[in-house]
Amino acid sequence: MDAGLLKRWVRWGLFNLVIVALYGTMMRYKIAYNFPFFEQEHLLHAHSHFAFGGWVSHLLYSGLAFLIAPFITPRRRKHYQALIVLNLLGAFGMLIAFTIQGYEAVSIIFSTWSILVAVVFAGLFIRDRRQWPAAHPSVPWATGGLLLNVLSSAGPFFLAYMMATKNLDSRLYLGSIYFYLHFQYNGWFFFGSMALAITLLPGSFFSLKTYFRIFIITAVPAFFLSIHGVALPGWLHLIITLAAVLQPAAWIALLVRAKTWYRQNRQQTVSCRAKVFFYAAALALTLKFVLQTLSVLPSLGQPVFGSRPVVIAYLHLVLLGVYSLFLIGFYIARRMITVTKTAKAAGAILLAGVVFNELFLATQAFAAFAYMPVPFMNEGLLGAAMLLLAGAGGICLSQSRAGKTATS
Repeated sequence: MDAGLLKRWVRWGLFNLVIVALYGTMMRYKIAYNFPFFEQEHLLHAHSHFAFGGWVSHLLYSGLAFLIAPFITPRRRKHYQALIVLNLLGAFGMLIAFTIQGYEAVSIIFSTWSILVAVVFAGLFIRDRRQWPAAHPSVPWATGGLLLNVLSSAGPFFLAYMMATKNLDSRLYLGSIYFYLHFQYNGWFFFGSMALAITLLPGSFFSLKTYFRIFIITAVPAFFLSIHGVALPGWLHLIITLAAVLQPAAWIALLVRAKTWYRQNRQQTVSCRAKVFFYAAALALTLKFVLQTLSVLPSLGQPVFGSRPVVIAYLHLVLLGVYSLFLIGFYIARRMITVTKTAKAAGAILLAGVVFNELFLATQAFAAFAYMPVPFMNEGLLGAAMLLLAGAGGICLSQSRAGKTATS
């Protein structure tokens, strides 16, 4: 895969981000005002599935394919290109099917399609990783992320089994959803993003093997942090608590050590524009780990983190604040996103949208917990959604114009 093809994939990803933001805006408008078209629940499923498959996973697959491309044959590269196309087709299939019919036969077929792409991509990548230099630091992170991506599919498959057998248990239903979300957010997205981020580090950067071991070992027990109100044996609760403490400790230690290293080496590795997105994503990830640790406390776990508004705020913090901002920053650093005047302005608008969206969601979450009505909250969230749409649209449009300028 050459740089030109990767740029096209990145533009597709940015276009998909616009669609994700558009669906978010439509849902917010339906809540604040009257919008008779489409079912809200259908829009929600289409929005979330497309955000995962068409936005984050698409750019992770594209980035990993680009990383491994120099070490494999042209024929093998075409296999990865075909899988990226198939993943996009599956994502758009889910978008349309969920929008029209919700969870029905066609949408389930496209969901299964996306899962099969994940399985094949993981198998192909793990087989081809032997072609990489043995000491390449991205290999374990990429492998771990892809395997956890496959593992996450157990959640949707179990949901499909319960629906097929008409044996729906509310706890197992929620557990299956959280299983999928956990191994996407804290597995595939996290390890895949780390695999890409490592490629921006200089060769003299310190080893991350210890940090990888901590995160991969704690990935499975950390899932139980998502399950509240379930009686667990004492030994398992101890393991869960250790995982909840080790992850933020490892992350903060990594940040502190990285800051010290950069002070000593004074090497300019990425542009200032990319750094803004990286710093914002790192701050959001730090907050995510803090909230994850607090969920261990019995007084907070069930009443606070079991609340739907809190869960929604948390999910948006991670998807938008961590991974969306990181991916934009990464592809700016890789010069796959051209920093034009329009892109700079749109990037600032997008950052503002992320901040306001999270502030409004957090306020709504804790107001609901305290039974305190907040006036104009729905209008505020609609405004934040419109900022996100304007920012994403501006970045996408700037890249389309940059591409036309480059070819003219």
